[in-house]
Amino acid sequence: MSVKFTSYVDEKENAQWFIILTDTLSNESVICDDLESYKTNIQQMAQKYANDIEVVWSKSKTLSPKSYQDLNEKMALLQKEYDTEIQELKQNEV
Repeated sequence: MSVKFTSYVDEKENAQWFIILTDTLSNESVICDDLESYKTNIQQMAQKYANDIEVVWSKSKTLSPKSYQDLNEKMALLQKEYDTEIQELKQNEV
């Protein structure tokens, strides 16, 4: 059974978004100011569960559309990186 992680997106006073990543089983939380930090932290935190996690996203009601769009664009780029890595791994298996 997967361990539930939450990723809550909010915004600082300077209009920069951040993500609060929480392991709901241990109640461990970390604040990530960018997706590189998020990626590193989620990988480290998920290791103790053999990477068997489920991530539930939510956002602050006060998150600006600009911050939301910025995060979505950066996440789309990250998804492309993952897709490329997966394709390369599949090709190497053949």
